[in-house]
Amino acid sequence: MSPNPQSWAETQYGVTAESLVLSSGSNPAILREDARGIVITSGHQDYPVQVWTNGTAVAMPVLYVPDIHITAKVL
Repeated sequence: MSPNPQSWAETQYGVTAESLVLSSGSNPAILREDARGIVITSGHQDYPVQVWTNGTAVAMPVLYVPDIHITAKVL
């Protein structure tokens, strides 16, 4: 095992469909460099009364050296 856990893996975030729409320059908008990761939007409607929150994310774990995560018993 590596003594430094940060050298094992990381989570890499991608761009969601919501972040593409919000970074296209519409109102509301987010900056292009902030488009990766978790995007949370909220809104409301008057009739019928509704308040909603939507959260999306695209993420994938990436192992730097997969061999250090395997334990095997060889017979």
